[in-house]
Amino acid sequence: MYPIRKIKRNEVNEALALALEVFMQFEAPDYAPEGVTTFKRDIVENEEFINNCRNGICPIYAAFDGNKIVGIMGMRAGKTHINLAFTKMEYQHQGVATALFRFLLEDIRKENPSLKEITLNSSPYGKGFYLHIGFIPLSEEQEIDGIRFTPMKYVVR
Repeated sequence: MYPIRKIKRNEVNEALALALEVFMQFEAPDYAPEGVTTFKRDIVENEEFINNCRNGICPIYAAFDGNKIVGIMGMRAGKTHINLAFTKMEYQHQGVATALFRFLLEDIRKENPSLKEITLNSSPYGKGFYLHIGFIPLSEEQEIDGIRFTPMKYVVR
């Protein structure tokens, strides 16, 4: 399996470039142009978010093949909501995202042992994966600013 760790300040741009690459391959074709603009605005072009990632406020975990990032999973500042989960196409279906989630869960539980649940807004493409690892839908699919998603939660045991 690929080594996993929190990324360093100088790796944030590479991680977000991976997020954009995978988003454009697998999500953007199913979204209206507004959704692509929203994703770029809120994630890869959002200086406040980028700085929060660099400063560890919004942690990003990555799987590495050598020195190359091949998958990421990131959280909002409160560390109870996953807002990034992307794996390069050639590394999908190899357990990378599952390993990232397990590592993330173990790491944030060290900081917050009483953590009860983790939430996320699943894209249509990722929903099957999240169901597979134990997330449950909280409602039907929604769309806001062109982004299609299903709110989901994972109950921490």
